[in-house]
Amino acid sequence: MWHNSYIKYILLCVVLWTMTVAPALAQRVVTPVESNDLPMEIIAKRAEKARLDTIATDTVAKKEPIHNAPLLGGLLITADVSAPFMNLLGTQYGSYEVGVELDLYHRFFPVVEVGVGTAQYAPTNNNYTFNCAPSLYGRVGLNYNFFYNNGSESFIGVGLRYGLTTFKYNWDNITLSDNYWDSTVVTSTPYETAFAHWGEIAVVLRVQIYKNFYMGWSGRYRLLIDCGSSQYGNPYFIPGFGPKETAFGFTYTVGYNIPFGTKEEEKEIVEL
Repeated sequence: MWHNSYIKYILLCVVLWTMTVAPALAQRVVTPVESNDLPMEIIAKRAEKARLDTIATDTVAKKEPIHNAPLLGGLLITADVSAPFMNLLGTQYGSYEVGVELDLYHRFFPVVEVGVGTAQYAPTNNNYTFNCAPSLYGRVGLNYNFFYNNGSESFIGVGLRYGLTTFKYNWDNITLSDNYWDSTVVTSTPYETAFAHWGEIAVVLRVQIYKNFYMGWSGRYRLLIDCGSSQYGNPYFIPGFGPKETAFGFTYTVGYNIPFGTKEEEKEIVEL
């Protein structure tokens, strides 16, 4: 009799074990659980695999172009071709100049510009001709390239300039009419020497058209600091500045860059 009770008790235990412990063990096998009871070798291998997967993902995501420019990138020589073109259209004055720019990290460009300005301007409704003898002028300044790190050799930026000149000018073919005596006198004034200096703010665009050859333009706002005058009046034209009453100017340049260093167009960033 007791044997039957014992057998029933064993069967009950087996049934309970099957209903509770066995499903838990099966679930543990299907879904691994990270815990400290795993062997250290398995934990280390899983951690290493996760680290390698992260590095591979970051390498692809963080590969980005970087314009790694040297300290001395080159020496750019430019010539302004806008004045000769405007003369062909009838302008009676002009400033003819060349410039030199030093490329520092493709970001900062110290600039020196020198040229010759001249004028022979006869207003349509006036009875005189303003003459400015060919006179030297110069500017010094700095350009700043906003897109120095975009991998392009082209240039978009702003610049500052300080300019000065000493020049000679006069008024010629001055026609004076006397209605009383019904006579006309043509005269002129002697040449006067004047000194002028000014500041400029420039917006500069330059594009590489072929290898080291460039073309570009700049729009400039000029602020006259001081300019000499004579007893006959103020000069109409200032070499390097332009017409005295006009604050805005425009240049169109062509240039060639003499490279000094090499640039890495792209490199990979990998953070371990």
